Amino acid sequence: KQWYQRRVREMCVLECGRKEFSRNVTTMRVSQMELSEVVFMRLAANCATLLHLAYQDDDIENAKVLMILAFTFQSEGRFLYQELSSHPIWQSMRFWKAAFLHSVHTERKLRCSNNSCYSKQSWAQREEAAEVQRNTFFGQLSSFISNMIAFELPSESIAEFREKMCQMADLDKEQVEMLRQMSPPVPEGEEEGEEESSFS
Repeated sequence: KQWYQRRVREMCVLECGRKEFSRNVTTMRVSQMELSEVVFMRLAANCATLLHLAYQDDDIENAKVLMILAFTFQSEGRFLYQELSSHPIWQSMRFWKAAFLHSVHTERKLRCSNNSCYSKQSWAQREEAAEVQRNTFFGQLSSFISNMIAFELPSESIAEFREKMCQMADLDKEQVEMLRQMSPPVPEGEEEGEEESSFS
């Protein structure tokens, strides 16, 4: 077991190794999300190792992939994210902002590759594209807020993240209100503190 853990750590020291590990775990999800206790705990330990190294190296992409995967694997009613919830990366607002923008950019790039060049689009096509982009932003933001709640981030941190991202995306009032309603209320009198993170 110690030999295997060393091998995983050596593999995840470099970004390419972390990407390979994330790709292997993603492939594993296709065929097996309900794990035995032994496999579940081994996966949790390996993911914790990757998160630690990703946190040190500002590796947002692979940390984000593991965050998503952590909500799919389970054993005896426990999800993987619950085993990883104490990791300091989840308290880093820089991680959440960067991971969110990376997700939005990736989906936008995928959509753009299937559409005509912006300069060749009609006004109606551009308006439609802008609406699709807002809806994409809204969907991603909903998912991220749900994840932040699951990782028990302070409500004021979630509110700050939500408002900044809503403003950036120019979401309509109805979408903003829906996101506010799904967020935990901010206790009165609590002020947002400054974060300390290796992503700063």
